[in-house]
Amino acid sequence: MAVVGPLSIARFRANSRRPLVWLGIATTVGMFIVVAMGDLVTNAGAAEGCGRSWPLCHGQFVPTFTPQTLIEFSHRAVVGLVSFGVIALAIGTGLRTPWRRETQVLAPALVFFLVLQAVLGGMAVLWPQSPLVLALHLGISLIALATVLLTTALLLEEDGGDRLRDRPVPAAFRRLCWGALVYLYALVYLGAFVRHSNAQLACSGWPFCNGALIPSLQGLVLINFLHRLAALGSVALFGLLWWSARPLRALRPDLYRGSVAALLALLAQAASGALVALSHMALWSALLHGALISLVFGAVSYLCLHVLPRPRAARQGHHAADAPLPVARSAPLVGAGGNTTGI
Repeated sequence: MAVVGPLSIARFRANSRRPLVWLGIATTVGMFIVVAMGDLVTNAGAAEGCGRSWPLCHGQFVPTFTPQTLIEFSHRAVVGLVSFGVIALAIGTGLRTPWRRETQVLAPALVFFLVLQAVLGGMAVLWPQSPLVLALHLGISLIALATVLLTTALLLEEDGGDRLRDRPVPAAFRRLCWGALVYLYALVYLGAFVRHSNAQLACSGWPFCNGALIPSLQGLVLINFLHRLAALGSVALFGLLWWSARPLRALRPDLYRGSVAALLALLAQAASGALVALSHMALWSALLHGALISLVFGAVSYLCLHVLPRPRAARQGHHAADAPLPVARSAPLVGAGGNTTGI
């Protein structure tokens, strides 16, 4: 009976990859929907669709629905459903590969950022928050999405794709990837601040702002214009990232493909930002703008994972925890003359 537990865990590790891959894919899609629905809540003016009531809606489990209430209630329901998937993914990967350094970081991060995201959402409902605090909610949501995406990527690449990380990467390119992630996160936060401070249309037209290359920089116009400048800087930075990955495409095709995906997603996201201004912030353009930034953030997060070398335990392909379990034996009996017999 003493080996039933270890045998069960060993059996789980041997057979759990495919179910966990499908769980990871479903949860990644679910987290993407959560972020998109959060954008819908903000841009449709449904942030107070459930009043100052959380986790209930207007103090009820199932409230009377208005359009704003339906949007906010649906967002909360999807968050609750996806939360089960995130927790199951954290537990499953934690049991499957507890010896991998990535799992040791990502499994707790899955739960931590899920809880932090929910707490920030609840705080925004229960108490009035400044635009700076409200903007943080989107940033944390993107980190939560990235943790699910990277966990799923590790599961998908267990059969060989992950081995590309064993090939060396220039230190300059590694710094460039992490710099791009930090810059992008700051840009996301600034964009969310623009939205929550109602500065989206402070600059009319595009690419000019109120008909000028450099407008009068004050108030909401300054906030919007700084976001536009930061977005222009991101295009240059991601172009440099792609250009720097070109010499690596034979040795590290994963990094080259990731840089191409990041640049194309960013260009599409920048174009959607122009559509927000030109369409006077039509709902569809705002939702497209928010959805595309999730793809950009995911692509850069993937690059940052792949510039890190695999830990030694992963390169070895096994760990003592995954080694064959010893056969249970009874203690030897000492017989006359010092001879031993096993039973």
